[in-house]
Amino acid sequence: MVAPATAVAAALVAGGLVFTVVALVGLVRLPDLYSRAHATSKSETLGALLALAGAAVVFGAGQPTLKLALLTVFVLVTSPTATHAIVRSAHEQGIEPWTRGDGE
Repeated sequence: MVAPATAVAAALVAGGLVFTVVALVGLVRLPDLYSRAHATSKSETLGALLALAGAAVVFGAGQPTLKLALLTVFVLVTSPTATHAIVRSAHEQGIEPWTRGDGE
């Protein structure tokens, strides 16, 4: 029988994997930088957070979990910030968003 903590950790990591795959599908399927950035920033951040939460459950209380908590804060700050910087730079460079009439 699987320990409850192990089952919770596995569920969290599996959820993180699902959101990461959704981000990958969005990256491949969506037509332009803006759509891709939106899909990947939201999904990948949540996927990473779920995976980190699963790892924290596995490690339990202690120094590794503190490091994972700091890594979680880092992901929460840097992922949206980096996505915003990339999209803003693209906008300032004059890259137009895709519209339905663009032939795709």
